[in-house]
Amino acid sequence: MGASRDRPPSAIPGPRAGIPPGASPKASRYAVVGTAGHIDHGKSALARALTGIDPDRLEEEKRRGMTIDLGFAHFDLPSGLRVGLVDVPGHERLIRNMLAGATGIDLVLLVVAADEGVMPQTREHLDILRFLRVDRGIVVLNKVDLVADLEWQQLVTEDIRTLVAGTFLEGAPVLPVSARTGAGIPRLVAAIDDGLRELAPRPAEAPVRLPIDRSFTMAGFGTVVTGTLWTGRIRVGDALELLPLGREVRVRQVQSHGVAVGDAAAGQRVALNIVGAAKDEIERGHVLASPRSLQPTALLDVRVRLLAGAPPLSHHERIRMYAGADEVIGRLRLLDRGRLGPGETGVGQLRLERPTIVARGDAFVLRRYSPMITVGGGEVITAHAALRRRGAKAAQAVVAEEGSGFEGRLAAALLSAGSGGTTVEALAMEVGEGRDRVASQILAGVAARELIDLRGRLFSARAAERIQSDVLAALAAYHAATPWRRGMPRDELKNRAFGSGDDRLYGHALDALAGGGRIAIEAGFVRLGEFSPSRSAPETASRDTIEDAFRRGRYAPPARDDALAGLRDREAADRMLQALLDDGLLINVGAEIIFHREVLQEIETLVTAYVGEHGEITVAVLRDQLGTSRKYALAVLEHFDATRLTRRVGDKRVLARGGPRP
Repeated sequence: MGASRDRPPSAIPGPRAGIPPGASPKASRYAVVGTAGHIDHGKSALARALTGIDPDRLEEEKRRGMTIDLGFAHFDLPSGLRVGLVDVPGHERLIRNMLAGATGIDLVLLVVAADEGVMPQTREHLDILRFLRVDRGIVVLNKVDLVADLEWQQLVTEDIRTLVAGTFLEGAPVLPVSARTGAGIPRLVAAIDDGLRELAPRPAEAPVRLPIDRSFTMAGFGTVVTGTLWTGRIRVGDALELLPLGREVRVRQVQSHGVAVGDAAAGQRVALNIVGAAKDEIERGHVLASPRSLQPTALLDVRVRLLAGAPPLSHHERIRMYAGADEVIGRLRLLDRGRLGPGETGVGQLRLERPTIVARGDAFVLRRYSPMITVGGGEVITAHAALRRRGAKAAQAVVAEEGSGFEGRLAAALLSAGSGGTTVEALAMEVGEGRDRVASQILAGVAARELIDLRGRLFSARAAERIQSDVLAALAAYHAATPWRRGMPRDELKNRAFGSGDDRLYGHALDALAGGGRIAIEAGFVRLGEFSPSRSAPETASRDTIEDAFRRGRYAPPARDDALAGLRDREAADRMLQALLDDGLLINVGAEIIFHREVLQEIETLVTAYVGEHGEITVAVLRDQLGTSRKYALAVLEHFDATRLTRRVGDKRVLARGGPRP
């Protein structure tokens, strides 16, 4: 196409992207319609009759006369609504492809051939659609031109009405059509327009969520991905996160229904030219999302329902879960029973073999691992769950979470985020609400001191309280075990009382404790506010002896063992040496060489004066000035380099800019 690498191409070629060129100007309202039904019942022919576009893009599809992968087309309704049409395969071996296309549709056309009637994939596709929360549809009785017997056509219609009884298609129109001759197509278009008339807009101001159903490369364009935009708005130049890889990508171009546009909103079929990920790195089921709005998960709390005619599922049985455009293998953990029978519903956990991207309220479909038949589906209750111990209490907890209101779900999501924290965008996706409503509740929670906002990262106040409790408990235990020490090293306290998490929360918790006088933070040590070191008389005597040894050692201080030699209680002596180091009276300058603080201050004064007069100092000069050995002079200068009193230039030292580090 001759496009420059430095600027986006003028248009992503349509036939390969599933959205052919030459579309009319951008519409103001959009919807997605999908086909469903048995193989060879004329779904692709119907798509061509509605749109004038051949959705079968693969050469093998054209040769075999059957849809193998997803096909895409579009058309405008009389009301001005622009429809993206997703044509799904009907063969039983291609159910995964069908599921990828069926998610995100607003209205389904269940296609039944008049000459064959209801067939196995008709039933399975209808079962799948019931679990995917599709609530609008039309039954299309196709190929009526092949049936001259009106009585047979009536029998097929009655079978269809029996099939859809009790489903979202009960009472839906059953329209006779011939995709080949065009008979009934105008009436079908009018019915589609009427069925979508009261369609509520999708949340365009929510974080972006685009399940990817196709990816490919175009010469001169790079990587292109397609999908139905579930939520949010995508603009040219946006930075998005490719999940579950956690990779940042940039949008070079947005195309919707054959037209290059500046942006696309929730509800549209889109093709995106992206930079930052190669086609081979992207798989069907990956998701493009607003940065940090979603996180991969491999353990979910769920409600599961089995089809009335499905075989039972046992606890810990291996299954295939289909959510968005993804297929993930995992195991179903039933919390309060050993098996789930046909037609039954229950709560449990899905433990997946690899991470996927889901949010609270997402619908999913379950198929057996082998043989691969659809057995049921359900909804996500908690997207990032903790592993629960099986039993009635665990099941009741999941049910309580399922029934919790907005404020309860928000509080649970904040608690689940723990010490890692979360964001407004992530919370909105987790609780299934708009960003504005979540942000408003967050402000109220901060004002009520129920949660904490630390530079845009949100934490439950209970998470901070838990850290504070752990800090106080860790310090109390440490003081009891080491009463002679001035406090607990700050890094050690963090490892013991906090572990992993966002450092902002740990710092906030410590500051709150220090501000209230419950702890004191001094020179890298933390202690309880009322604590002071307790040392026995022998320990105090050892401490004085050790300090005196290093003070008298001057510029050639004793080695550790030599300083402690002659002291009766070696363990007490080791403790007191550490106490002197903690208090800063003794300073380890490196290589286990320890100077008394007063002596080191004398050397610092000498070095500063010498360099001020001569411009530089060497190890040999300092050695001679101190009347000591090279070992001590070198160790001292390296210590001064580390504290930024001096700076090494070749084999000389000069004063560092700004003087020593505090």
